[in-house]
This record gives sequence, C-alpha cells and structure tokens, in this order.
Amino acid sequence: MLAVLSAAAWGGTRGTVRDAMGGERLERVKVTLDCGGSTETAVTGMEGRFEFRETARAGCAVLAQMVGYRPVRVELSGDSEIEIAMTPDTLRRRESVEVREDAYAVQSESSPSERVLSGLEMKTLAGVLVDDPLRAVQALPGVASSKDYVAQFSLRGAAFERTGIWLDGILLRSPFHTVQSQEKTGSMSVINADLVEEVALHAGAPPVNYYDRTAGAVDMRLRDGSRAGPAIRINSGVASTGVIAEGPAGRQRRGSWLAAARKSYLQYLLRRSTADDWLAFGFVDAEGRLAYDLGDSHQVTLFVLDGRSDLDRSHVRSRLGLNAIMNGEYHVSLAGASWRWAPSSRALMTQRLAWMRERAWNVNNRDLELSRLGYAEWAWNGSFLWNWSPRAPFQAGGVLRRLHDDGYTARYQFNPLALRRKDDWRGTASRGGGFLHQGWTAGPVTLGAGARLDADSEAGPAAVSPHASAAARLGQRLRVQAAWSQAVQYPSLMARYVANMGNRHLAPERANHAVAGVEYRIDGRTRLRVETFYRAERDLITQPLLEPRRLASGAIFIPPEAPQYQNSVRGTARGAEIFLQRRSANRLSGWVSYGWVKTRMRDSATGAQYPADSEQRHTLTLFGSFRLTPSVHASARYGYGSNFPIPGFFRWENGQYFLSNQRNSLRLPDYHRLDFRINKSFHVETGRGWTWRGTLYAEVMNATNRHNTTFDAFNGFNARTGEARIGFLKLFPIVPAAGIMLEWERGLRVR
Repeated sequence: MLAVLSAAAWGGTRGTVRDAMGGERLERVKVTLDCGGSTETAVTGMEGRFEFRETARAGCAVLAQMVGYRPVRVELSGDSEIEIAMTPDTLRRRESVEVREDAYAVQSESSPSERVLSGLEMKTLAGVLVDDPLRAVQALPGVASSKDYVAQFSLRGAAFERTGIWLDGILLRSPFHTVQSQEKTGSMSVINADLVEEVALHAGAPPVNYYDRTAGAVDMRLRDGSRAGPAIRINSGVASTGVIAEGPAGRQRRGSWLAAARKSYLQYLLRRSTADDWLAFGFVDAEGRLAYDLGDSHQVTLFVLDGRSDLDRSHVRSRLGLNAIMNGEYHVSLAGASWRWAPSSRALMTQRLAWMRERAWNVNNRDLELSRLGYAEWAWNGSFLWNWSPRAPFQAGGVLRRLHDDGYTARYQFNPLALRRKDDWRGTASRGGGFLHQGWTAGPVTLGAGARLDADSEAGPAAVSPHASAAARLGQRLRVQAAWSQAVQYPSLMARYVANMGNRHLAPERANHAVAGVEYRIDGRTRLRVETFYRAERDLITQPLLEPRRLASGAIFIPPEAPQYQNSVRGTARGAEIFLQRRSANRLSGWVSYGWVKTRMRDSATGAQYPADSEQRHTLTLFGSFRLTPSVHASARYGYGSNFPIPGFFRWENGQYFLSNQRNSLRLPDYHRLDFRINKSFHVETGRGWTWRGTLYAEVMNATNRHNTTFDAFNGFNARTGEARIGFLKLFPIVPAAGIMLEWERGLRVR
C-alpha cells in the first residue's frame, strides 16, 4: 500500500495519506513512525500531510490508523517521502489509489436518477441493531418508509414489489429474513452489510440492462476478499453475531476467498420483553465468495448464500387462534458463477449463471399446516461492452430465466374442526429478453439511446421498452440531465394460477418514465440537485373486489369469497426532489433531502379513484457524519414523513372507523425519528505480522421517543352499521443499542 515518491532533500520523514477509493487526502489520521523501539506520532493536517523529525531508515515502519478505515502498516527502506493509501472497512484492501473524476462519478450516464451509497455511508446507515443494507437505502431521496420493523420501502409512490433488487447482476425475488404468509411480520435483508462494497439506486427511468420491474432498481455489488493477507472479523450486536474470514487464494495471490456467517438472538430478548412476540423470529445465514484470475484478461467468481428464518411460539400455544402461526420457517438459497473476459482494453464480456430457491411452511397450534410455499429459478444473463470509439460506448446483453412456483394457504374453522378453505397454485414459466444501448459524447453533451425486448412464455406477445437519455455540462459547475423510458413487469405465477382467484390471462404491468434534473456543484465535494419526475402506469394487478366498502346507494358491498386478480388499475405519479449533499472522508459528510410525490390511481372494475397505498406525500431526510478524532466518528439521522394512507374504504366519525365509498381517504399520523450513532476504534500490534483492532458501536434509535404507529390489519366490520375494526402497530420506542467489531489480520508488508 505504498508508492515511493521522489522528493527534495529533507532532514526528516514526511508523506501523504489518501483514500484508496477516490484519492482524497485524509485529515486527522494518526500516523506512527517506529524505528527499533523509538516511536514518533503525528496527525495529518488539512492536506493529508504528516511530518516526522526522525529520518526514516531501513527497518523503520509507518502505521496509519483512522476510524472507519483499515489500518495500514508499511516497512520503509530509507525513503523520506512516502504516500499511503487507506481503504474503508467495507471495501476490499487495495495497494494503490484509484483516481476518480470527482466525488460523484456516476456508474451509468443513462440514469439521471442514480444515487450511490459509498461503503462507509451504507454501513453507518444500516444500523447497529439490524445492520441491513436495504435500511440504508431508505435514507436516499425518493425513498419512503415508516415501518421500523421491515426492510421494504416505497419508491416515488410505487410499492416495493415494483422495485428490483440486484445482487452482482442477478435479480433477486425475496432476499429477506421474515415469516411468510403473516400480516404482522418484520423483515431484514439476508445480505450481510459487511460484504457489500457499494449500493446504487436507480429511482426513475432505470437503464435498459435492468428488467422485469417497472419502478426502479437497487444494484448491490459484493466485495472480494483480501489479497493482501488473511483476516478474521467478529461482529456482535444486540440482534446478532457474525464472523467473516477472508484471504488470498494461491501462492501468487491471483485470487481471494471470503466466508461469512451470522446468527440472531434478538428473538430471545423479545420473548422476555413483550407478550406479543410475533416479531421474535430468529435467523441464521452464511455466504461464501471466491474470485480468481485465470489470466490477465479472465476472471471467474463463485458465490453461495443460504439463509433460514424461523418463528417458534409454542410457549404460548394456548393463547393462539386456530389460524395463527405457531411455528414457521423460511429458507432461501442462492448460488451463482460469473466469468469476465477482457479481450482488449476496449471490450469486456460478462457471463453469469445463477440458481435460487425459496421454501416456507407454517403450522398452527394444532400442528395443522397453514401454508407451504416453494419457488425455484434458473437464470442466465450476459453482457458485452465495446468502446468501438473512445466517445461512443456500445452495450448489449441478454437474460434467460426458468421459474417455478407452487404452494397453498389454508384456513380452518373451530367448531367443528375442519378445513374451511384451501387456495393452492402450481405454475412454470420461461422469461427472456435482450437489450442494446449506444452512447455518444461530444464535448459537454452526452446522449444515449437503447431498447429492451422481453417475453414471457405465458403472457402473449413480446414487449419492447425504449430508453433515451441526454446530459449536458453548462460550464464547470452546472449539469442538466433528462431521460424517458418504458418498463414492463410480468405477473407472478401465484396470481396466474392460484385456485379460484388466479387469472391466466393477466397482462404484464407497464410504466412510462420521464425524468429531468439540474445539478450545481458548489465545490468539488458539495452539490445541490433538483429533480422532477413523472410516471404513468397501466395494467397494474390487483384484486378490485377484495375490500368491503359502502356503495353510493348506502348499501354495504360484501366481497366474494375468492375475488379474482385483474389488470384493473392505472394511474400516475408526479413529484420533485431537492437535496444538498456533501461527500468527504474529512469533516462533515451527508445530505439534506426533501421529496414531494402525488399519485392518482383509478380502478376500472370499481370506478374508485384514490392515492396509491405507497404514496407518502412529503418526505424529509437529514443525515450527517463527522470524524471527531482519528479514532472517533459520530453520525446522526433524522427522518420525517407525512405517512401513508390507511389502505381501504374507511372514514372517521365520532371516534370510530366506518366503511366509506372513498378509498385511502385517511392517513396515518406523521412519522418522526431521530437516531444517533458513535464509533470508537482501537488498534493493537501483535507478533509475527498479525495485528488486531476493534470498533465499539453505540446507537440510540428514536432518541426523542416519538410515538410512531403504522397500519397493522383490517380485522372485520359490522355488516349492519358499517363500523370497521382496524389494528395499528406501535413502532420502536427509544432503543439504545451497542455492538463491537474485532478483527485479526495479517497484512502483506510492502516497501
């Protein structure tokens, strides 16, 4: 991790510390020079510079330490001017500085709504209590969530099911630890935040390489293991304990391996703290990754993930209803392989093959099955990037998926004990598609045009989805962007094939996106951005006759026993977002964002017009982090939301809820939450090249003890008076949490 620089004559030793990812000079880094028992310590200044009075000589070593970064130890050979590259905790260790254009270099020029979370931002926002990368995404502009217990969120007024989650180029279906088929449930991502290098959110008009989702895309990239030396990390917090081991593969270090495992124990704490322990599910998961360079231009990667969630409420068996879950289990597995080939400096080909499977089952207090679910998928996708001209990159690719989904849900009656209803389904389908995209850059202007072609074996003719984008730099500080696109999403196999309610003639959901944004650079690391968007959707899938309501005549509509799925809803979403962001490894970093969205949906089957269930009209997020000393880092996050509608046909009168002829006319109370977090790191040298370090985490969630609530369930109505029974759920009170990370590593010492 050392580059030797030529320097003028100097009586002592001096150097510079930089961020290995972006090249930024790092302030407040503790640097220690050790020369045979004689030590001298300095702290880097505003330009990342440090100086020692003592002259470096062979046998001396320099150790650089800072909270949030891996410590770097370098053996010297008498050079008086040195440069050190430090790598953030969440990235693989690097031996060199990667110079970027600026702090906000984009991954895709064709995505005007791209927001990228760095590894340090993602890890800080993920939280000590749950450590979930998708909860970090909830702090980004355009994202809204007011349910503390779940990792899902809405994106610009669209339900989570219409946002895709990609892991290293593979679209995931349900990557959560949760209890299936339970209305009252919590969830957290099955993906370990310590393994995620970077997260990118495409909030509108996503690029053409993302498929089968109509709202947006979250792209998570996993890090490789360390090629510098073996390391073992232990993370222990309130909710779980995890272990990560990594190191180089082969004598020539041409590859790396990484293995991780986590186990929760939050369920044991919840059982003893509350009588309503439906959240007390446990989980265990394991992940492994192997990356190896077959040559200068070939790299292969293997990845496996396996996670299990379980709920055990047998200790309260006597208090559970006949259709309440007593024991449940959810099991998700994923295996993938990829091959990257760079035949020249202008071309890159990537091939991926993945297999995923999900299994779930639930039983009641009489050991009768309430549900059994199964899903399996084989997926291949490939892409080819060719810079046939330095300013005209061309990209093409394809995807082929084979899906199978089966299961059933059951409901029982008590007297006499009998099966009242069983809805089962079984279906198989093939989905495939391809895309082309051509970019052009001429001076300050960048243009892009492309299209997708997608097809489903059960959904009729193929769908074409065009995409166009434009960006222009107006001077050194101002940049404007715009994009227009179409997107398509195919119905789930359950909605097609479930008994009584399924509809085999369901069409795919479609959306048209239009996005425009203006960005002004206040300085090299601070930007102000304003963005507007419009999304028109049609053929959205719902069960229009599922909910009871009061008709215009005054009569009460009672839903049929098995309301059918239909493509009956269409609507629009429009809004604007403004955010001020500063990204720096020094001093203050973070953002302030405000988002406004308005949706209008119309159901052609019932004639109802209403705001979307996932519409939060106003969202405000403040996030800031600051390094107080070389070993102490503090952060704070505040979130406000005007909250979501209470889904259904309800009105409020004389302190009671009643059925109404207007849908989503009532909203939940405003949501407020303030969190604080502080990290303290320490470092100890040991013998034989091994070092160990640790970080203590402390966090306070909902520091103001705000009484936030969310919708729980609709529990029935009085058919004579129309009085409705609605359940609400209290969210997190003030919750202190703490954790510790310990890591042992053996670094490759370089000169």
